[in-house]
Amino acid sequence: MRRYLIIMAVSACVMGNGLISSPVSAESHGNNIATSDETFMEAVEAAKSGNYSHAFQLFEMQANAAQHDAQFNLALLLKSGRGTPQHYPDALKWAWLAHLGGIEKAQMLADEIIDLLPDDTIEDVRTAIATRLKERIDKGDKRAITQYARYFSEILYDPDYEQAYLWYSIASAVGVEGSQEARDEAASYLEPETMIALQEEARTTYYGLSFGK
Repeated sequence: MRRYLIIMAVSACVMGNGLISSPVSAESHGNNIATSDETFMEAVEAAKSGNYSHAFQLFEMQANAAQHDAQFNLALLLKSGRGTPQHYPDALKWAWLAHLGGIEKAQMLADEIIDLLPDDTIEDVRTAIATRLKERIDKGDKRAITQYARYFSEILYDPDYEQAYLWYSIASAVGVEGSQEARDEAASYLEPETMIALQEEARTTYYGLSFGK
């Protein structure tokens, strides 16, 4: 299902670089309030009317349910201090998670926030993201696998192509679209001996996960 983010009108009120206005693929689950289009649009309308506190609550609920457009909007509110006091570490966390979920503008926002944070805090955010994604995988959420793989190649200060290859291999095994190409790209950074060892590790990891049984 796709939903249109019609919140460009809110952008001037929230922050200068604006909110998303193009369609984004939503990981929506019918009438589940934490993932529904209706909840998202209620948050949009709340922001439009200046009720940022209500918008923040709804976007936060959807962000915690891995709705990546809501994650981006939540990051904007946290960075600007609308509906909640400013909190740059959380803003970075949600911006990066939105990026990993395919929101194109999110990395630009993350880069802006990184400039406002000390290195130790940035590393803490990286650790929190890895923990969140791995927990989703352990619960059987296949959507999180490629995001976890991208974390190793795109979020870490020094890319870890070995772990990226491992998790893209698992994503490919469960049929995630585009994961084969990403796996092969990660493999281009590896020595043959390392790749073979990672294939064995990927197989063991895959069969240890709920969707590999």
